[in-house]
This record gives sequence, C-alpha cells and structure tokens, in this order.
Amino acid sequence: MSTLDLEPLATRAAPPPRLPALPADAGLTWRPLTLDDVPAWHQLVVVTENADDALERQTAQELADLFKGSWRDPARDSIAGFDADGVVRAFAWSVFRPVDEGIHAPYLIGAVHPEYRRRGIGRALVSWSEARARQQLATAEVNLPARIRLFADEHNTGVRRLAEASGFAPLRWYVDMRRDLSRPLPDIATPAGLRIEGYSAERDEDVRITHNEAFARDHWGSSPMDAEAWALDVVGGEKFRPDWSFVAVEESTGRVVGYLMSGAYDQDWEPQGYTEGWTDLVAVRREWRGRGVAGLLLTAAMRAYAAEGMQYAGLDVDTDNPSGALGTYTRLGYERQRGSVLYTREI
Repeated sequence: MSTLDLEPLATRAAPPPRLPALPADAGLTWRPLTLDDVPAWHQLVVVTENADDALERQTAQELADLFKGSWRDPARDSIAGFDADGVVRAFAWSVFRPVDEGIHAPYLIGAVHPEYRRRGIGRALVSWSEARARQQLATAEVNLPARIRLFADEHNTGVRRLAEASGFAPLRWYVDMRRDLSRPLPDIATPAGLRIEGYSAERDEDVRITHNEAFARDHWGSSPMDAEAWALDVVGGEKFRPDWSFVAVEESTGRVVGYLMSGAYDQDWEPQGYTEGWTDLVAVRREWRGRGVAGLLLTAAMRAYAAEGMQYAGLDVDTDNPSGALGTYTRLGYERQRGSVLYTREI
C-alpha cells in the first residue's frame, strides 16, 4: 500500500481528547517528570532494572538526555507517580520523533517499583502512554505508516503479559550476541579500492548520510535521522566511543560507504559479569555489500575493544534481518545470548 492509499494519520491514530486518569487510590501523586527529578527517577530505574534482571541498564545522564531535542515535550509526554515522601514509584513516557519518510513509530518506556506492582498501575501507565502516543501521531505533518512500539526483554514475562493484555502483539525478535575477544580475530582481506579508517568528527555528516541511505532505508522499521537527532542520539551520547568507531572509505571518490559506531556501556558490565565493547550501529551501502566490508569494520572494532582490555565484543540483531547480518556475526565468532521482543500496535 502506498502512502497515497492511507487514511490521514490524524484519523488512523484515533487520538483521545483527554488522557486517561491514573489510579487515585495507589497513594501516588501524578505529574510530569522534570530535569530536577532525574536523580530520584534514576533510583527507581535502577531498582526496577535489578528486580527484572534487565539486559540493558540506563545511566542518569541517559535519562537527562530525554529532555533534549526540539521534537520532545516532557511536560506532555511524561508522567510519574510520587509517594507521600516525594519518592518516584512509577513513570511512563511516550518518546516520539516525527519523520519525513519511513514510518512514524513512537515507543513507550516506563516502570513500576516492585513494591507497587500488581495494583493496576502498570496497565494504567501503558494506557496513558499509548493515548499520548496517539495524540503525538495525530500531529505529524507527513502522512506515513505508523506503529506504537513497546520493547520487552524476552525473559521478562511480567512486561510481556502486560503488553499483550494492553493489546500489543509481538512482531519482531532481537538477540544479543557476544564475541570472546581472547580468541584470535579473523584476518579479512580488504577489497581493492577501499580503506578502513577511524571515525572522526569531520566525517560525521558523511556517516549520517550513509546511515540514512544504507541503514535507515534498508533496515526494517527504521527511518532517516536528521542532523539534530543524529547529534543527540548517536554521536552526542555520553557512552559513544569515537575511538572505537570506524568508517569504510571508497578511495576513488572519498565517499563513506560503510560505518560502525561503538559505545562503552560500563553500567552493564557488573550486572552481566564481563566487560564489553558494544557495536551500536553498523551498515554498508548496497553496492559494497557482499565484499566483506562489514566484517572488516567489526574486526577493526574488536581490535580496538581488545586493546583496552575488553573481554567481549557485543551487539544485537533483528533475527529476521534479510541482509544476512546474523550469518555474518556468527561467522565472525559471535554467539547468541538473551534477547528482546518488539510489541506493537499498528496504526
């Protein structure tokens, strides 16, 4: 179906005129989150991540970054429940960045303190944030396909039951993979006319354009990133490691034809029991695929991780990715670990 066949998004989203009320009998006072709440909010996040054995942990700075970006409106998009002592016990946020092509896809985040669970708070927060997501979608200027997303660790049966009870359906499965860096790294020949070099800020716009042409347009569910989103969410994050990131350059043109972006998420290392260099993004332009470029980029990153004493290289992959990424990673020695599930409501 082309976008010309779609009903207006404002119709499809069916935005409610008012957001649903949150429980008044839970001993909580509800209001939007502010930047001043980040320390207390982070304490709640840490407690829930530990209780749920979360695959990924968040830092206080990563939460603070949710207040950045011209497309974000924390006063309308977030809500939190505070107990009588002002302690954050629950929260929800609908995170949405409108795009000009691809798919509009707000995603819902939230948590409830273990002591406050099984009181209907989680279900109420999902309903609230879904309603807010529908309002956000209705304001999008470009009429595109849309879905509301909710991610759950595969082992977290509580969140998965909550998602399904709230009308979300599982759509895609992702798996974390890791590669033991104590094992010898593969020796991959560099194709003629190509060189691998370290990422530099001077290449940043070239890398963003390559991302939009090689990853966003070919990778399921992705949409292009504008310069502001790229600066905030990719190269501006506190855990981004430019010295662990690499680009593949076509020598005849000087054009970036592939890239790999890495992060050092040290907040995950103690809970998971090992240190790790993490590959956030890796992609190659279509005309250079099938020549080992991704393997070269991944191997360069693995060498960088190992040089700083990392025990493993890690990444995650969509198990239905048609590009053959799962096979590439397996051939390089990556092994499957635990995974996560994407739940959606298609709009």
